[in-house]
Amino acid sequence: MGSTPVGSGIIETIAQLGQALKLSVIAEGVETAQQLATLKTLGCNEAQGYPISRPLEAEAFERFLAERPGRKLQ
Repeated sequence: MGSTPVGSGIIETIAQLGQALKLSVIAEGVETAQQLATLKTLGCNEAQGYPISRPLEAEAFERFLAERPGRKLQ
């Protein structure tokens, strides 16, 4: 994910395009806290991946949703 200037440029362009179209930009498969921080800087609104939560069983996922006040990148 964006480990090169070209990769980061592509991600930033996709985020800008989504925002211009008034879409929520969601990054999928985020693996590190650094990637999450970079995605926020590049304009992604939401993300899915390990820094947010590891895969969960259904009951644990329900608890996770109940305890998490929002979905936006923080």
